Amino acid sequence: MVISEGSFPQLKALILKNMLNVNQLTVGKDALPNIEGLYIVALPKLNKFPEGFESLVSLRKLWLLSLHKDFKILWELSRMRQKMPQVVEVRVE
Repeated sequence: MVISEGSFPQLKALILKNMLNVNQLTVGKDALPNIEGLYIVALPKLNKFPEGFESLVSLRKLWLLSLHKDFKILWELSRMRQKMPQVVEVRVE
């Protein structure tokens, strides 16, 4: 799934839920520039951190729940939390 370049310039929160066949997620350049909350829940095939999320400088809440069984391990190994210091609330389960 791709969130195209420049998409959703005013969006403050995005919930992606129960997307059983999504195995990759990419955020294009300058997409979601005002996003504050991003909730990704029940994407069981998503096994790696979505591309482009580090560029979401307005992001404050990030929930990554019920994803692929290897997601949390890869999240920790890649030190993604440290790459996103602006995010004050992170849940990875």
